[in-house]
Amino acid sequence: MRHLRLKNLFLFLFLIPAAYAQFPGNLARYTQPGVDVQHYAFSLTLSDSTNQIQGETTIRFTRADDRQTVWFDLVAARPDSGQRADATLGMRVREVRLADGKTAPFSHRNDRVFINLPPAPNQPTEVTIRYEGTPARGLIISRNKYGDRTFFGDNWPNNARNYLPVVDHPSDKATCSFTVNTPATYRVIANGKLLGESAVAGGRTPRKLTRWQESTPIPTKVMVIGAARFAVEDVGAVGGVPVQSWLYPNDSQKGFIDYRPAKEILQYFIERIGPYSYEKLANVESTTVFGGMENASCIFYNEKVIVGHKDSDVEALLAHEIAHQWFGNSATESDWSQLWLSEGFATYFSGLYLEHAYGRDTLNAVLNQNKNQIFRYTALKPKGTVVDSTTTNLMDLLNPLSYQKGGWILHMLRHEVGDDIFWKGIRAYYEKFRNANAQTSDFQSVMESVSGKKLGQFFQQWLYQPGYPDLVWESSYDAAKKELVIDVRQIQRTGTVFVLPLTFSVRNASGRELSRSGKLIMNQQAQSFTIPVSAKPATIVIDPDNTVLMRAEASSRTQMGK
Repeated sequence: MRHLRLKNLFLFLFLIPAAYAQFPGNLARYTQPGVDVQHYAFSLTLSDSTNQIQGETTIRFTRADDRQTVWFDLVAARPDSGQRADATLGMRVREVRLADGKTAPFSHRNDRVFINLPPAPNQPTEVTIRYEGTPARGLIISRNKYGDRTFFGDNWPNNARNYLPVVDHPSDKATCSFTVNTPATYRVIANGKLLGESAVAGGRTPRKLTRWQESTPIPTKVMVIGAARFAVEDVGAVGGVPVQSWLYPNDSQKGFIDYRPAKEILQYFIERIGPYSYEKLANVESTTVFGGMENASCIFYNEKVIVGHKDSDVEALLAHEIAHQWFGNSATESDWSQLWLSEGFATYFSGLYLEHAYGRDTLNAVLNQNKNQIFRYTALKPKGTVVDSTTTNLMDLLNPLSYQKGGWILHMLRHEVGDDIFWKGIRAYYEKFRNANAQTSDFQSVMESVSGKKLGQFFQQWLYQPGYPDLVWESSYDAAKKELVIDVRQIQRTGTVFVLPLTFSVRNASGRELSRSGKLIMNQQAQSFTIPVSAKPATIVIDPDNTVLMRAEASSRTQMGK
C-alpha cells in the first residue's frame, strides 16, 4: 500500500492576495425572481495595445409575469483611484437592441443594466447589449511569469459582472457560447466544445475568431475564457470525453506530466458518481488568483503549480477541481451560504480518489491534516458554522469550515449510513440535481430516503451548530470484574452537546488489540462506558478508524489498575 505524502494542498487552493480577499464590492445575494436566463452568447474583442475590451452579449430569457423592466449585472465605469485621474475601470453600455433590431430604452445604474421591454410573459425574449471598457477584475489581463500577455476569466464569487452582462448568481444557470476576437498569436480556451477558428480580414496585424459553445447549463461563476500562448496535449478520452492539457510553452514539458493524472481521475468519478456533464475536460495553466478554479470543462490552475513530476499536492488539486465538475458546476449550490455542497464535496472527493489510488492510509493523512486546519480556524472563529447566511464578504466563505469541515461531514455521514448506502445516496443526489441547483435540505432528503434513517440531528449539529466535540476521558480497570470503565466528558467552549458515535480499541503492551467496543453513542455532556476486557490493557485508542471529527485527550488521572 503506497502512502502519498501531502504537504500544502490548502495553500495551493488559495493563492489569494490579501487586497483581493478584502475587496468589499457589491456582495448582495440576490436573484431576479421570475426571470430565467436560458442562454448567453458572448462576443469579446481583446487587444494587445490596451486593456480595454469590446463586448456584445445576446441574452435569451423568459419572464414568468408581465413585468416590463428586467436587469442584468454589469459593473459600470468609474474613476480608477489607483491610476491617473482620467483613467476609468468598468463598462460603458453603448446600446441595447431587441431581437427585431429595434433599440430598447435602458439605464445603467448601481452596476445593473435596466432594460424596458414590451410585455411577453412566459415567452422567450432576446436582448443584445453592446458595451466596452476596462475590467476592474473578473477578466484578469496581465503578464504571466515569462512576461507574456494573458487574459483569464476569474469569476468567483460574482465577478463575471465585471466584463459580462449576466444574472451573476449561482441559482440562474444557462448555456453559453463565446466568440473571441484576438491577435492571431493567441489560443483561446473556453467552456464547452470548440466550434472553430477563423481569420479576421483586414487590419494591420493578423487577428482571428475563436468560437466555443457550452450546451449544458452552468452558473456564471464558471463561465470563462482564457487567451494566451499555449501548447496543448491531447491526453486521451474517457467515455468519449476528450481530456486535454493546456500549458504555457515554456512549462509544457513539466506541466504535461503534472496534468496527466486527470484522465484516471475523470474515469474514477464517472464510475463512482455518474455521467460527466460537459463536452471536454481541459486542464489549463493560468495567471489568476486561485491555486485552482473549477470552470466548467476548462479548469484553471495557477502558474505556480508546476513541478514536473508525480506530486501529492498536484494530484490532490487535480482531483479537487475535477470533482467540482459534478459538485458545484453540475449539482450547484442554490446560494452562497450553501458553499459546502461545492467545496466540502470537492475536498472529500479528492480524498476519496486518493484513497482509491493509494489506500486508506493516504485518506487518513488527508483527514488528519484537514482536522488540524479545522481546529486552528475554530480557535480563531469559535462561532463559525458551515452553512453561513450572515457573511457579507463572500470571500470569507473560503475557509476551513466550507472546505475541510464540509469534507469531514461527508466522511462522518459515510460511516453513519454505511459505505454502500453512502455511495448509493451520492449517485441519487447527483442524478436528481444534475445540471440544477440544490440546498443542504435537498441533500439531506436524498440521503434519508436512500438510507431509511432520520438524519436531522446529524445535519443540524454539524452544519448549523458551531464547533466540534472536544473530549477528555479517563479510565480504570477492574481486574476482578474484567471490565474497563471509560468516563468521557465534552468540554467544548460552545457549551453545546454533540451526539456522536464512539469506538474504543483496547490494546496490550505489544499493541495487539484485546477488545474493541461496538459503536457507542455519546449524547450527554458526561458519560461512562463499560467494556469487557479479559486482561489489563496497556493503551486505549479512541476512534481507531478515524471516523469522527473531534479532539480527544486522556486525562492525567487515567489509570489501568484498581
